[in-house]
Amino acid sequence: MTLFGLHFLDLLIIALYFVLMIAIGVWARRKILNTRDFYQGGRSFGKVLSTFLSFGSMTSSDQAAGVTREIYRQGLSGLWFQNLTLFLTPFYWFSSILQKRVRYIGPGDMYLHRFESKNLGMLFATYTLLVAIYGGAFALVITGKTLQAMMVKPPTEYTAEQAQSVRDFNRYQEILQKQTQVSLAPEEKLELVLLQEKDKRGELQSFVSYMDINWFYISYALIVGAYTILGGLFAVAFTDVIQGILILFLSFAMIPLGLIKLGGFAGLHASVPDYMFELFGSGGLSEYTWYFVATFATANLIGLPPKSFTSGGAPKDDMTARVGVIVGSFAKRFVTIGWALTGLIAVGLFGGLLSDPTMIWGHMTRELLGPGFVGLMIAAIMAGNMSTKGAVCLEFSAAFTQNILLPLRPKTTQRSQINIGRLVIIIVLFSSIYFAQRLDDIFVLFKNIISIGTIIGPALWLVYMWRRLTTKAVVVQMVLSIFTTAVIPGIAPMFESVRANPALTVQTPEKVFIISTKAVREDVTLGLADSVGQMIEKRKVQPPVAIYFDEVVREVESDPTSRLVGKGSFKNQIYYCSLLGVPVESMNKPQLATVSLLFDIIFPFIVLFGVSLVTKRNSEKTLREFYGAMHTPTIADPEEDARRVREAIEHPEIVEQRKIFPGTDWEFWKPTKADIWGFLGSWAMVGVIIGLYLFLMTIGR
Repeated sequence: MTLFGLHFLDLLIIALYFVLMIAIGVWARRKILNTRDFYQGGRSFGKVLSTFLSFGSMTSSDQAAGVTREIYRQGLSGLWFQNLTLFLTPFYWFSSILQKRVRYIGPGDMYLHRFESKNLGMLFATYTLLVAIYGGAFALVITGKTLQAMMVKPPTEYTAEQAQSVRDFNRYQEILQKQTQVSLAPEEKLELVLLQEKDKRGELQSFVSYMDINWFYISYALIVGAYTILGGLFAVAFTDVIQGILILFLSFAMIPLGLIKLGGFAGLHASVPDYMFELFGSGGLSEYTWYFVATFATANLIGLPPKSFTSGGAPKDDMTARVGVIVGSFAKRFVTIGWALTGLIAVGLFGGLLSDPTMIWGHMTRELLGPGFVGLMIAAIMAGNMSTKGAVCLEFSAAFTQNILLPLRPKTTQRSQINIGRLVIIIVLFSSIYFAQRLDDIFVLFKNIISIGTIIGPALWLVYMWRRLTTKAVVVQMVLSIFTTAVIPGIAPMFESVRANPALTVQTPEKVFIISTKAVREDVTLGLADSVGQMIEKRKVQPPVAIYFDEVVREVESDPTSRLVGKGSFKNQIYYCSLLGVPVESMNKPQLATVSLLFDIIFPFIVLFGVSLVTKRNSEKTLREFYGAMHTPTIADPEEDARRVREAIEHPEIVEQRKIFPGTDWEFWKPTKADIWGFLGSWAMVGVIIGLYLFLMTIGR
């Protein structure tokens, strides 16, 4: 018995999961007495709960689906789509206690206190809300498309339009396959151009789903909002325990079944081209080159400063915060190995069969898992997303109540703050739906999210390290970065003079690569090789890539001679670099992305240092309070903790004694044995995980 492509056992498991989540929210509601309980769990979490909270808030199923999607498109190097943070993990040993020691609640409290500006605090809180909406849309798109692939219509139920879309997709794949063997005839090239235009507009489908994605968005928002609103961080933390277990199932469930179907690891290598096992790609075969990954990781580090004062403030002391974040982070790094292997299996089983690679996780679930297990996978997907989004909801809710509401209405009661914070959660979740309906390419979206992080990241890192950083410098940098990273890219394409400017709609030339690779089963089937493993040559065609826009398309889809117009965001960072003489028109796609990110990384620091050196310092009282707290380790006893902070503030010589460079504006503290060994141990774990990836590349070869 099925309904909308799902067995009744699957539907029953999904319903039971939703009931359990709401029940936990109702139970946790009894523990909420004040805003600190709602947003920080009373700052009472131990190492186990902190670890699950960290793992749950960092790990979501949209990341798993995203990694698998990128590996399906690019090969093993696509794992860097999410695993960039592998190189950031050792720095969490310090950032985890920095966000704990400042003892804030709302994300904007840093601006309200350290920079002595209500307006700047409100601006940052507004930015936090917008990023939450954007990030929420990202999760909705991936999860929705994954679930769509599990609820597939039989071809007998297609409409005429849907059937034509599927036929066009199959023809598109046929031409792409032929292109790898020989040069196309002129009429085939024209047909390919027309089909590529349809593909850019999302008009090609490999299958049709029963699920209306908009109904999924609404249901998802209601469930996440319900248990977070009811139970606050207590509910998020306890559901993370359940959701952490489900994420483990999600990460590894399909691996043994997929390997059996392929014939083990040897069968995997016989089905997947060897160049797709490379950890770093080349500019012609993958967008994840070593230089792009290095730049992307740096931008990601800058965009992830110590600012999670809700979940980050929940552990009871410094060591608990460190252990929770580090163990939770490395747990995510290990499950990413499962996502990577699942992606390679997806290539071997279903390469070229999907119009939208974002749907590959759902397609694999439907093809490999039986009744009941499909429902469990859907519950795991929902759990993986909800564990992350619940923590994020509390972050932006705290930002609104602490940094927008209270500065405007300082007499608002704690009960009213909690209720208004709950309302904000619902508003932001449904705003994410609006943006999700207008998004398509998640890789472009992910790069944009990383770039947006560089708006506030530089100042929030520098404030912990440099006492000389001033409020005016932060204001100037934030305004300029917001315009460069968020405003101009969205507004510029609205003008015809930009969108249709021939100088801005240029693309890189089409490039043809001849690569030597070992033949896989498909090559033998097509007559390109006599046996699996035989060295053969293949043509790889890299289509033209837009330089100053996300995409460049024909104004009239059916007319290949119509003028080119820009689609998506305008990459003004690349335009500025071209004015400085950087040869952007001769670059490939990863090189263009690297140039854009380098601009986003360097520009804010130039502004912050330059403006700070010529503007007035913040008040000495504020500086003593902030750095007195930052240099004082947190402990579980709140009264003794407060006494130690007061002592450091009243006696600044205590702080100076703890600094590497006493008497200067640099605030680096003298490292303890725990600092040194924890940092080195974290890097050792990074080496272990990279070793596991190298092993994954060779096993069965």
